[in-house]
Formats: sequence, C-alpha cells, structure tokens
Amino acid sequence: MKDPRTELAALSVAFRERLERAHDQGRTSLLVPVASQSTPEPVPMAVSAQPASAASAQPAASASASRGKKLPLVSIEPELPDRAARVQSLATIAKEVSTCRKCGLCDSRTQTVFARGTGRTRIMFVGEAPGADEDRQGLPFVGRAGQLLDQIIDAAGFDRESIYVANILKCRPPQNRDPKPEETAACTGFLEAQIELVNPKIICALGRHAAQFLTGKPDAPMGQLRGRIHYYREKIMVLPTYHPAALLRNPEWKRVVWDDMQILRREYLR
Repeated sequence: MKDPRTELAALSVAFRERLERAHDQGRTSLLVPVASQSTPEPVPMAVSAQPASAASAQPAASASASRGKKLPLVSIEPELPDRAARVQSLATIAKEVSTCRKCGLCDSRTQTVFARGTGRTRIMFVGEAPGADEDRQGLPFVGRAGQLLDQIIDAAGFDRESIYVANILKCRPPQNRDPKPEETAACTGFLEAQIELVNPKIICALGRHAAQFLTGKPDAPMGQLRGRIHYYREKIMVLPTYHPAALLRNPEWKRVVWDDMQILRREYLR
C-alpha cells in the first residue's frame, strides 16, 4: 500500500503545475467556463394540429388562450329597486329552513346551510349538498372545495361577495353520500324561492346532481351537460361544470372548468 503522505505530496505538485499553466494562459480560475454552452430554450407545450372543421367546432378554443390568467373584474350591477324586500324575503326563508324537519336529515345535521353572497352580480352557483365543514359553519362552500371555488371565481373576474352560492339540499347527508330523491324533493321549494328572489341571469350548476336537477335532464351524463348553455324552466341560463371537490380528486379537469368559467363570463356580459 502506498504511503498516503506520498500521494498527497504528488497531488499537491500536480495541482501547482496546473495552476501555473492557467496563470500563463491568462486564466484566473481552473473551472471550465460554461458561458459558451447554450442553454436550451423552454419547450412550449405541444398543441395537436386539428382540421379546420374540428377547430371551429370547439366554442371554448379562444377561451383556452387566456387559461391561467386572471380576467378583469366585472362591475357589480346597480341594486334593483325592490332589493330590500327581496333580501328580507330570503332572510325569512332562511329562518324557515333553520327549523325544517321535512326529511330525516334534520336528525343528523349540526345546523342548516342556506347561502352566502349578496347576489348583486346576478350569477348563482348551485351545488348538491353541504359537506362536513359547511355543516359546522352553516355556510356553503367553505371547505377545501369552497376555497378552490373562490379562486376560480376570482380568476374569472367576479367579486366573490356579490355572487350568490347555495346548494340544493340545506342539510348535510351523512358521510357526504348522494342526496336521496325525497331529500331533494323536501328542499326543492327552498331553492326555487332562492332562484326567484335572487333572479340570476345565469346559474352555474356544480356537479352532476345539480346539473341534472337544474337542466331537467335527470339521466344525462355530466360529459354531455357541461360546457353548454341549458335553461332552467326555459328562462334562466344554466351552465353545468364539474364540482370543485371533483377537481381536487382530478386536477386535470381544472382546464375544462376554466374554459367553462369563460363561457359563463361571456354569457353574463352578453
């Protein structure tokens, strides 16, 4: 075995010789310069080429161009002359809901969940039912899904406080199971009254249950409903899209929801 001290001395001599050669060449460092190595430009996301007919068949194609950008804030509409009476009527219904015992959900709820937002923007978001966070706080869409919904609303250029947000059911189903027909029937009158008093220009139906209920198409799959304008009772526009909770499980769906939000904005401003 070689003496480590001998090897160290040899390395020291070699290093000194390299340093002296670098000095003679006008270099101040032994490091290899990397400036001459070109840094590759970021590669843009590939876009599949489509025939002209296919491209024209996609109404949301132009909306995709601004995906990821926060859109300009939409102005809040002036108050309706009878707004005070409408607000009072909503408060009366909320009080009635708080003591409702029309179905068995009253036995398992912590409290009822009526709505949030003023409705001044005349856009209404409707989901299917409250979750655990909503059951504790008494407000719709306040958990993780609600936080994501707020981000989507902000990015689409709407004031979240002036949006009206509600659910079909006013009580949480145990373990967040799907609503039963009799539970939906018990709450239908409350939602109908909310829609009449808020008088939205367009309703965004969040998730399959809300979409089927508001479009009157109980058997239609979500893929056929979302991204298209339907009508509630032939007079109020309804735009179905995926529920924020589904986006938490399937982040790739955020892209199509963003396209849906721009359809919502376009139709509202039309």
